[in-house]
Amino acid sequence: MKGCNRPRQEGAALFVAVLVLALMGALGIMAFNTVMVDRQVAGFQNRAKTAFYAAEAGASEGRALVRTVGSRSETPNLTPRALGDTALYDREVAIPAYAGDPAFPNPIRYIGDGVMAGGANLQLRGQKFVNTLWQINVQGQSPDGSTTRIEVVESKTLASGY
Repeated sequence: MKGCNRPRQEGAALFVAVLVLALMGALGIMAFNTVMVDRQVAGFQNRAKTAFYAAEAGASEGRALVRTVGSRSETPNLTPRALGDTALYDREVAIPAYAGDPAFPNPIRYIGDGVMAGGANLQLRGQKFVNTLWQINVQGQSPDGSTTRIEVVESKTLASGY
């Protein structure tokens, strides 16, 4: 069949193979890009969680300080503190820490008297007591500098003074 006019197919297989390889390469690059973006988002979330947990530790210490006050005029001092040690963090430059929120001159302060549950009147040996409310503002910081702020209200039973 030498006289048959069939189209030549000698380069078609090579063209299809190159096209499939180009398509596979594009899919690989898109998958790599997706993985890199996911890693970046996971890193942001990890830093935010570390800062939140540091702030939560500071709020816990602030609540413990409120439990030790004896009067409304006392102003507990929240001391800035680093958490953990550099052996736990790969950067070894900084570690998570917390401090009082710099937006407030007094991060722990008396904000008023609360009401007793059900309007009960707590009285002991002639002395009346009431729940006092204390606002605690803390800022946590992750090793890379990400910050989270937390505001907590703690109650403390104190003499009413009336």
